[in-house]
Amino acid sequence: MDFHAASSMKTENFHDADSNRIDRRRFLQLGVAASALAIGCGSSGESQAGADAGIEMRYRPLGNTGLRVSEITFGSAGFDNPALLLAALDTGINTISTGDNIGYGRADELIGDVISRLGSRRDELVLCAGDVIRPGTTKQQILDSIDAQLRRLRTDHVEVFRTGGVTSPDDLVVDSLFEAFEEARRAGKVMHLALAGHSGGMQSCLNTAIDDGRFEAFFTKYDFVSYPDQDQILQRAAERGIGTVVFKVNAGNRQREITDLEAGGLSFRQATVKWALTHSYVASVCVGITNFEQVREYAVAVGSQLSESEAAMLHRYAQEMYDKYCRFCGTCERNCPRDVAIADVMRYAMYFKYYGREKRSMELYGALPQRSRASTCDRCPGPCDTGCPFGRRVRDELVEAHQLLSFAEV
Repeated sequence: MDFHAASSMKTENFHDADSNRIDRRRFLQLGVAASALAIGCGSSGESQAGADAGIEMRYRPLGNTGLRVSEITFGSAGFDNPALLLAALDTGINTISTGDNIGYGRADELIGDVISRLGSRRDELVLCAGDVIRPGTTKQQILDSIDAQLRRLRTDHVEVFRTGGVTSPDDLVVDSLFEAFEEARRAGKVMHLALAGHSGGMQSCLNTAIDDGRFEAFFTKYDFVSYPDQDQILQRAAERGIGTVVFKVNAGNRQREITDLEAGGLSFRQATVKWALTHSYVASVCVGITNFEQVREYAVAVGSQLSESEAAMLHRYAQEMYDKYCRFCGTCERNCPRDVAIADVMRYAMYFKYYGREKRSMELYGALPQRSRASTCDRCPGPCDTGCPFGRRVRDELVEAHQLLSFAEV
């Protein structure tokens, strides 16, 4: 295996009453993104040629951790083929993200199989793992989780340990988390503490973590359609030495619904990665890779700047998806008389329809408490529609989501 990752690489919820105007401001800025790049905005990280002569991977510091991460992070969601990870490593990707949710055990084991082949080259990786930790989780449970994941990954340590799936500041103020992390850090099992989440409450979570001072990295949803106030938050984090890895940059992955969006050889996926990397406070973009074509597509993306044509494509996508794309902000949930977990249901439906993860999305939906599912939405007048700040037809989408996701119950 030709493995290109130099060892030097390691030494308030969005409920604004004027949210439509604010949200539109973000994608109106896309029209000038390419010209901004022309005068030097973007990555200043070093680069390294991959096995493919057409690929030049680039690296950025992860805040003040001392880690340097590839601009593309290999995400383990849906991962089932070790050869894909080996191919990604060959392009120069040195950062792997796994854990943080139920069902990642098999992915951990496959990653561990690859790690076991690397020998001393394991030290060239930045391995990011973790678990969902909530108030009430004990210190011993967290330590046991860390040990179990290390066994699956077939390594004695991870560079970044995350508390995952955070939805509110309460998920961060967990004494047992910090106690367990410190004990594991002293034992050499973990190096840096991070948080991960993609709920509508991430703004308050991120601000709380910045002020807390104990979190060294963020893993968060970030796209060109949602939450423009997130830019200022991530900039503030960078000023405090906190590194950020972003994911779900494709704003729903619904490009196939827009006729000729990628005409002329454009790649929507590449453009979204380039857009995210125009921001200096973004260290890396975490992507799910399901085939070998995507390995090259994402790796090539970091070697060129966002073009005017690509910026125009993103602008068009943002316009056409404005009232269709669910930001998972949870605003409409306050109008639901039955306490349906609308944001979760919408996210699982997105996985089903646009990510090709039908089985996984049905498993996640089935794991929701019965009262949180959308089984009664077809008999509801739909007050959630009036609660969406983006004018989406929430009720109709919930009815469709239940039909898609409840097949596992048949």
